[in-house]
Amino acid sequence: MTRRNNADRMGAPHPDSSDMPAALEIESGPDPLAFIVPTEFVPLPSCGLYYAQNHPLYGEDTIEIKFMTAKEEDLLSSKALIEKGIVLDRLIDSLLVDKRIRSRDLLICDRNAILVHARSSGYGSDYSTKITCRSCAETDTYGYNLTEAIVQTPLPDDELESVGVTHVGEGKFRVDVPDSPVHVVFRLLNGHDEQAMLALTTRRKKKKQHDKLVTDQLNFMLVSVLDHEEREVITRYIESLPLRDSRFLRQIYEAVSPAVTLRKEFVCNHCGYEDEITFPFTADFFWPDL
Repeated sequence: MTRRNNADRMGAPHPDSSDMPAALEIESGPDPLAFIVPTEFVPLPSCGLYYAQNHPLYGEDTIEIKFMTAKEEDLLSSKALIEKGIVLDRLIDSLLVDKRIRSRDLLICDRNAILVHARSSGYGSDYSTKITCRSCAETDTYGYNLTEAIVQTPLPDDELESVGVTHVGEGKFRVDVPDSPVHVVFRLLNGHDEQAMLALTTRRKKKKQHDKLVTDQLNFMLVSVLDHEEREVITRYIESLPLRDSRFLRQIYEAVSPAVTLRKEFVCNHCGYEDEITFPFTADFFWPDL
């Protein structure tokens, strides 16, 4: 993590400078409270390799964000934003120094990297949240050290080739599905996709319908099937996809996707059940007591 104090960016004369009359300094000098919040540079898991050439982050391996202030705490405590599911979008947008970049245009891996660094610099690296045991359904509080976050960066071309995947540009990948004579192109998901999938899940819950997490992910990630980009063709393919092929595509997606993961071995304090858990990136990440 690289931190920078931006006091030298104000461009104002020193208060003791003899070059500026005292009266002029009072009338036209800088507001003593109008300082610039210090910033930090966050390494991007994507290394900027999977953005379009016209995107501000194309080829960039870091992104500059502000340190969190009381303004961001207000955002995080807004029940309206939390209920709408947009609180983290607003937080990231508020922290980004380059206002050409919008939270939802970021790849999910890069969004998560920003959240981890903002949480760590704002509240410290110790993170605790409640986890429910899959075995006994008891809930307890478990901690995680954010400095131990697992970062997966882009695979080199030779490693992509070894798993039968080719990067065709702008975060899109071509792969042959092994158990059927079909080649597909899929893309890495961004904040727009994450929000859209959340909205679909919420809508189904209100209608008391079953979740479709697997088919939703496939629908958002698949760009073409046998070079056909029509959404109807892709949907029909997904609906007829054998389970083995579905699992293959999701495993390949996970293998080639850059990521920031908060993963830890879990042992239930009540029944001794052992598992590996992944801590979620939600509002609870910043306010565990919400």
